[in-house]
Amino acid sequence: MFADSLTQLLTSAGTVEIVGAPLTAQAAFPLIAADQPDALIVASAKALPPATFGQFLAAYPDLPIIYADLSADDVQVITSQRVGTRSSDLLAAIAALPKRS
Repeated sequence: MFADSLTQLLTSAGTVEIVGAPLTAQAAFPLIAADQPDALIVASAKALPPATFGQFLAAYPDLPIIYADLSADDVQVITSQRVGTRSSDLLAAIAALPKRS
C-alpha cells in the first residue's frame, strides 16, 4: 500500500519517472540492470542497517540511493565514492564531504 502511495506522489510531481516498485532487494536488481535509473529509492517502515545498501553500492557504485526511514521520519542520500590508495586521495574525499551547519 505504501509503495503505491509513494509511486502516485512521485509521479504526480511531474519531474520523476518511476521505472519499477519492487518489494525486495533481489527483485530490484533486474530492474536496475534493465532500466538504468538515475537513483534508487528505498522506503522502509523500520530502520535498515547500513549493510543493507552494500550490495547495491558494490554492484552499482554510481547509483545514488535515497533512503526513507519512515519510523524515524528521516531521509538520507547514500552514495559510493571510490578512493585511491594514496593518502592524498583519502584527504580529498574527506574535503569534498558536505559541511555540517
